[in-house]
Parts: sequence; C-alpha cells; structure tokens
Amino acid sequence: MWKKGSALLLALGLVLTGCSGQASLVRDAVVTSLDKPNYDYQGSLKLVGDVDKLPAALGEPADSESIAVLNALKAGVTVKGSQLDLQNAKMDVVVNDDKLLRDKGVWAGDKKAGVELIVSGSDLYAKSSLDKKYLKIDSNSTGLVAAGETAIDPAKLKDYQDKMNKLTMDFMKKYISKYGYKLSNVKDLGKETVTLPNGEKVETAHIAITLDTKELIQMFYYTANDAVANQDVKAFAVDIMVLTQQLEEEITPDAKKTTDAEKRATAEAAVTAGIASAKQWLETEGKVYTPEKVVELLKEEGFHGVNWTLDFNIDKAKQPIRQKSALNVTFAVDKTQKPLTVGLEAETVSYNFGKATKYDIPGKDASLTVEDLKKDPKAIEAFDKKGFFRSLAETLSTEPSWEMDAVEAVVE
Repeated sequence: MWKKGSALLLALGLVLTGCSGQASLVRDAVVTSLDKPNYDYQGSLKLVGDVDKLPAALGEPADSESIAVLNALKAGVTVKGSQLDLQNAKMDVVVNDDKLLRDKGVWAGDKKAGVELIVSGSDLYAKSSLDKKYLKIDSNSTGLVAAGETAIDPAKLKDYQDKMNKLTMDFMKKYISKYGYKLSNVKDLGKETVTLPNGEKVETAHIAITLDTKELIQMFYYTANDAVANQDVKAFAVDIMVLTQQLEEEITPDAKKTTDAEKRATAEAAVTAGIASAKQWLETEGKVYTPEKVVELLKEEGFHGVNWTLDFNIDKAKQPIRQKSALNVTFAVDKTQKPLTVGLEAETVSYNFGKATKYDIPGKDASLTVEDLKKDPKAIEAFDKKGFFRSLAETLSTEPSWEMDAVEAVVE
C-alpha cells in the first residue's frame, strides 16, 4: 500500500500540475513532498452524498451492520500520524461517531472505535483498539513463492524493492517537475495564515483547482501523447523491465540466464513496440474518441460526471501545509434509475517538517504474523471479533501462501 503511494503521488502530481500561473507552485510542492517526506499530519475523511442508497442501487442491499459502517463513514473519521519517509509511517484512525457502530453491534467496549496502522519498510502492522496484538503482514513471509515452491531470498527481494523504489522516485521527481499540462480552472486565493496543530502560524499561498470529467480525459490524452514522445518515460520503462527480468531469473530455478546486455536489448525492443502501438492508437482511435465524445459515451453508460475540487496552502519553502479535496461522482446503474451522487471529502494538515514524531515498531511479542496464526490457531483470539481485523486474520491464516498475491500487493 505505502509503496504504491509513489504511484499515487505521481497521479496526484499529474492532476495538480500545470504551468499557468500559481498552478506551477502546486506542482513544485508535490516534488518537495517527495524530496522531504518527513512530517507529522492530522486530518479528516468522510463519505458524502447518497451513500446509504448505494448498496440498493447496485442490486446488493446491505445488511444493518454494513449500513452502520457506511453511516459511520458519513459521520467521518479523524486521522493523525507521522511519516518518517516514504516507506515508514504511522497512522491512527478514529471514528467520529462510533455510537452508530455500537447500536448495530459492530463495535463494543470502553475504547473509541479506531485502528492503528504502522508501515515499516516491507511490513504493515494493523491493530484495532480492541485487539491485544498487531496483525503483521510481511511481504517476505506471506509466501512470495516461485515455481517449484522455491522461496525468494529475502535479501534479494529487499534489494529488488529498494532498486524499484529508487528508480520510481527518481523518475517521478524528474517527470513531475517538467510536466506542462495547462489546467483550465485554477484560482489564486491570495495569502492565508494557517494555524498548525503544534500552535505554529504559517503564512501560505492559497490555491484552488477544479476538475471535471472532460478535463480529466484531456489530461489523460495529454499525458499519453507526452509519454510516447518522452525519452525519460522510455528510459524508465526499460529500466523497470530490466530489473523485473533480473528478479524473475533469480526466483525461477530453471529460467534461462541472460546477460545484462541481453536483458536491456529485450526490454528496449518490448518498450519500443509498446510505444509504437500506443502512438498508433492515439493517431487513429484517439482522434475519433475525442474528450467530448468520451464524455458523451460515458453518459450513455450511466456515468454522468466527476467534479473534483482541490485546495492547497503552500508555504514559502514550497511545502504543502494544508490540502483539501472534495470528489463527487454522479452515476446511474441503469437508465431507469435516478442518478446518485457519492463523494469523498478529505483535509490534511502537515507540520513539523524534517522533525516528525518518532514512534516504536511493535516487537515480536506484540504482533502476530500470518505464519504465527497458521502454527497456532488459538492465537487468533488476540484479535477481537469486533475489532475490524479478526476476519482478515482468519482469512489470511487459512489461505495457502501462493494465493496471497493480493495481500502482497498491499504490502508492497
């Protein structure tokens, strides 16, 4: 999940960039957040709109417990945590109104409904406030297995992950800093003083951006056209393929071994062919399916549109101090239904840049891995039946290791 954060940041960077006016400041702030990812943060998150009507509209009416969870998410959650770097962070999530959960028997006890998540390299620790121990999900122990049931050397896997992360981060910073899409709706709201959770007052530039369906599609086309012509994109794709081939040979005992030169030649050929195919599509189908045409087709399929408003407060060091997001999607499952609008509103304030609050990583006695649960079925009792992670722990402990790709994808 946290390693995929790099890809999400890239997407965020593309959405929030543009060289017109103050939009470039937002782009610079995204790059700064990649260069200096050490800070504390607080924020909130809530669902909005016709959330309670969503299950029925999808043809799967929710039970009372699911409805309680949805209503709790509409009431919102409070998030607080520290990020030491892009691979190490802690997050505490607390439900604002857990009475909605208690009334339906989804939560119990004296403690407020909430969870704690800790990221430590390739490990994820998860614990609700009712649980006695953390559930530890480790990419090196969840069963990443090659053909013939030969496990990957953890050291080699870590080396691969580190190289992949570095390649991705270096590329993102270089690409985002040059990205030139011109946003059509950017407002400079002037200077604003933001009071941080630590009491500090910071003078910031306040910038608002609004995006709709058409502009998001235009951005997709701009990015696709840029990618097929951008040598940095090609070089990054080749490097990733070479690294992946190296890992595949390491984990497959009977794989044919190739030289680095052969790997690069293979990657070059594959990437060149892929770029040529994408370019041909853009020059033919891409001109038929204009942004206007795509919007029209989406409406015919019941997707009525997206409205995304983003607010940023950025300090003089180009650090993103406060970020607000209001995303709304309107759609109808079929033409007989009245369109529903569901959305997500979020706000995050970042502070203590370069001096994030330190936290402890749970020790062996304070956590249980999937393997621990498999060896001792009684260990599952460390996770309360109403503690959010009980069912996940039960599922993971009964799945064969080779079926845990989804968990691994989260961990990586």
